[in-house]
Amino acid sequence: MGRLLMIGLMLILVGFMIMALAPLASLSQSQAAAAGCIVLFFIPICFGAGSPGLLPAAMVLTVIALAFVLATYLILLWSIRRQKEQS
Repeated sequence: MGRLLMIGLMLILVGFMIMALAPLASLSQSQAAAAGCIVLFFIPICFGAGSPGLLPAAMVLTVIALAFVLATYLILLWSIRRQKEQS
């Protein structure tokens, strides 16, 4: 469990570093968009704000991230149940 904790903390740190250095990388005019999803029971409610040109890409990335989180949850749940059955 300690190894997973370290990997998670490293990923968070890398994300913060990328966000801090991102403005330095773009010397030209930049645009931004943000999107998010809230899942109530089995119904995802997605929303977004920002540049109209970037909004569809932000929404697609949010849905992909949501699918990744769900898949990770199911894999971990399956792994825990399998481990309990073997004990």
